[in-house]
Amino acid sequence: MDERRKPILGRVVPGVSPAMQRRLRRFFAMLQGISPTLAAWVALRLFLTPARRRIEAGDAPVLAEARRRHLRAGPHRFVAWQWGEQAPWVVLLHGWGSHAARFSNFIAPLRAAGFSVIGIDAPAHGHSPGSRSDLLKFRDSLAEVLRTHSPVHAVVGHSLGGGALLTVLAETREHHPEKICLFGVPSDMDYILESFAMMLSLRDPARTRLRQRFEKKFGRSAKAISVTAAAPSVRIPVLVVHDDDDNVAPIAQGLAVAAALPGATLWRTRGFGHSGALRDPATIERVVEFLRS
Repeated sequence: MDERRKPILGRVVPGVSPAMQRRLRRFFAMLQGISPTLAAWVALRLFLTPARRRIEAGDAPVLAEARRRHLRAGPHRFVAWQWGEQAPWVVLLHGWGSHAARFSNFIAPLRAAGFSVIGIDAPAHGHSPGSRSDLLKFRDSLAEVLRTHSPVHAVVGHSLGGGALLTVLAETREHHPEKICLFGVPSDMDYILESFAMMLSLRDPARTRLRQRFEKKFGRSAKAISVTAAAPSVRIPVLVVHDDDDNVAPIAQGLAVAAALPGATLWRTRGFGHSGALRDPATIERVVEFLRS
């Protein structure tokens, strides 16, 4: 098992190894002693700064076959990868600290099923420019792709990408896809923010200020960004894929997501953790079957 997947220091945060966690804990122990307010300010900046994940060697040839496009959502630029030239479109949106190439195993099966595919590199991820990102930048990038390629048949979102997808459905009225698939999506943002605070060993004064800063920046609390809040806007077929051994968003959250969304179908996997099912042939086959039906 990859070292960074072991929850030896509390909840797992994607892209942060145990060695990095130890260094961060020592740093924030010192910083909180100086000022909880300063610690919260630094923590939020760190929370919004994704690690750049390298493209794996096996994924590079798949990207090489795609048309690379440079798009803009408001002031933010991002890259999208396109396989195929016409509808029906399937859009793929990765999770935090990842990139479109993580879906490379999906491309051939989707193309064989008759779909054209667009994979998004969210701002500050993959080949997209920037150093900081957040749920709203994910949301805006996806909304732009949905607008420019309407009608889109389906969107597949992993982790934060799935959260951004639900946010689009809740906050926009036009260009919704006909179906969606959610991989390893947390049931609310507060769980992720709390995981981050635990990873840093933030004490109560700094945690409180971190939540206050989050709410000030985004205009709503982390608890308000949830599947429950978005669920009334989801009136299309949904496939929820969640692994029993997910240590970023535990299976209880997958069950909550499936229960909250009307008409959702749950596909449980085991032994893949938070993102391993993106490589599993049986799971990919199930997703393609769902999109075709």
